[in-house]
Amino acid sequence: MKKIIAKEVNPSYVDFSYYFDDDGLKSVGGENCAVYIIPADRRSGFNMEEYREIEEKAKAIIDGFRDVSAKWPYGYATYKEVMEDNAIPYISHTCHLLKKWAECANPYDTGDIAEFLTITTGEEWAVKSFTGYHQGDYCEVIYCVNRHTPECINEIGKFWLGCGTEFCIDGCYGYYVPDTIRWKEGETLRKYLADCYGCEPEELEIYLYDGEKIVTKHKKMD
Repeated sequence: MKKIIAKEVNPSYVDFSYYFDDDGLKSVGGENCAVYIIPADRRSGFNMEEYREIEEKAKAIIDGFRDVSAKWPYGYATYKEVMEDNAIPYISHTCHLLKKWAECANPYDTGDIAEFLTITTGEEWAVKSFTGYHQGDYCEVIYCVNRHTPECINEIGKFWLGCGTEFCIDGCYGYYVPDTIRWKEGETLRKYLADCYGCEPEELEIYLYDGEKIVTKHKKMD
């Protein structure tokens, strides 16, 4: 049987940006498909322009609802006006949930934004945090639970922080592996790569980078 060769890329040359060049992680991929990666510095995240628009809308709802609640003479008169001015269709149940949410919500808190998206989209949203190898390596990923699996979100968070590696399989680059899978090596790594490539595990011959060169570590006999 002719083996399919999988070679680990030198870590110095791994570029995870190709992983994120995926419409399935953006709004263009469909309703609630976008994931938002919020880094510690809140600058160089993923889908950040769109995320800031969500923050602004959330803040507008908080401020507008408080105007109505306080009967501010120069503010909004009704909750319905606030919602419609911010492109949120008025539904009494949605309004009820937003009123309760706005009482103590912080538009710059990722947990509160996840709850805001849950209320306004009708789908459950969640947030998960990740840390990297170095001090300050931190990010939070906000995502729709029904669109992205926990395994997918785990990859997204890890790859954003560089916690993974890349393989070239049969001459094609871009097969990314989380560090936890890479460290296990053996059949765990073999199965993961086979699933990524779309072949049987026994068809793979795996070469790992040992710090200076690529060496054979997982050559399975016929």
